[in-house]
Amino acid sequence: MIQNSNKPLYNIKGTTVTCWGKDQTGTITYNINNQGFRSDNDYTWSPSYAFFGSSTIFGIGVDDKNILVNQFDRAQNYGLAGNYLNCDSIENLKNFIASPLYKDTQIIFFWIDRPKQEDINELIPQTNNLCDNILHISQGKKYSGAVNLMPHIDRDVSNTHPGVKTHQLWAKTIKLCLKK
Repeated sequence: MIQNSNKPLYNIKGTTVTCWGKDQTGTITYNINNQGFRSDNDYTWSPSYAFFGSSTIFGIGVDDKNILVNQFDRAQNYGLAGNYLNCDSIENLKNFIASPLYKDTQIIFFWIDRPKQEDINELIPQTNNLCDNILHISQGKKYSGAVNLMPHIDRDVSNTHPGVKTHQLWAKTIKLCLKK
């Protein structure tokens, strides 16, 4: 089993919280598995899809059943929220690829814009060197080698992230991109 390299999430492993990151409403339940990722279950099985990256993947402000990741069969959620950088997600990706869980798994990586801290145009080629089956997703600024998703069509309960309808629409869009 891989452990979350993001210390704040790893430090609350095996718990349930009602406030995390920008969602301080107390209306959403965030179950954190024993590895420090948002899930009801520990990841002890090889997924068909593994999602890495931003708080959109984590599902800030959206209940479990409606987050983007859970619109896919046999998917695992390695999304981060709160205090993190893309390099934290890359570290989790490296650990996943080195683990026995990685077997013909389609990787979907959501990038978060951190312009003064990281250069995504440099990070995308670095992650492509890790494995050859990564679908890169950007949500704002366009990056070479990444699919840029359309704007949000609704907001989460904290009014800071994409809402349920956006998660559903983006899941459909990603499924179309994966069929190519």
